[in-house]
Amino acid sequence: MNGFIKYIIILALFCLTSCQNFYFLKEQRVESDKHSYWKFKLYFDQGKNQLDFYTYGDYVYNKVNKQYIYFTSSEMKKLLYHSIPQNYTEQFLFMYTYQPTFSNILGFYYKGVSIEEVKKRYSEIPHKEDLNQVFSCYPFEKFQVFDLFKKVDGGVIRFVAINNPNYPKDPDYKMFNKEINDMFFENNNLLWDGYVEPLN
Repeated sequence: MNGFIKYIIILALFCLTSCQNFYFLKEQRVESDKHSYWKFKLYFDQGKNQLDFYTYGDYVYNKVNKQYIYFTSSEMKKLLYHSIPQNYTEQFLFMYTYQPTFSNILGFYYKGVSIEEVKKRYSEIPHKEDLNQVFSCYPFEKFQVFDLFKKVDGGVIRFVAINNPNYPKDPDYKMFNKEINDMFFENNNLLWDGYVEPLN
């Protein structure tokens, strides 16, 4: 009997770790504003901190449509650990758009990690930074990735955006880069405490 219970516990633990899918579908506070954007209230550090995040109205945040989700769980796990070995503390964002050219965007909070630790990891990777932020755009396996870290109270938050790797009409990532510039450097310019040149 003890062996059977042990088997069930191991099976349950395996299922919990292997079934992670990064589809963060918790209810978020969403407001519309006069410019036809969505304004999200993103909460992290168990709800102690928040920030406003603006997206275009065609971004989807509370549904799963696998046709517009370009990563598998194992691919996202590898990507997350590729540039920073620490495990994230919590996820606070997952969204995508129905436009096939653009990105899936995820958000994570790393409690106790400093922006200086992140900068050290990026010292040999092309990146841009200011006092409280670091970002980079780089290829990883089949994806083009935009990675942004920002210092917050108690740690750092991270936004990860990936392109649609199967879309043949954007071989130089110009459309992807434009979407990133619009989303992160125009719509959300308040993320930046100092001026940072956007993507080329």
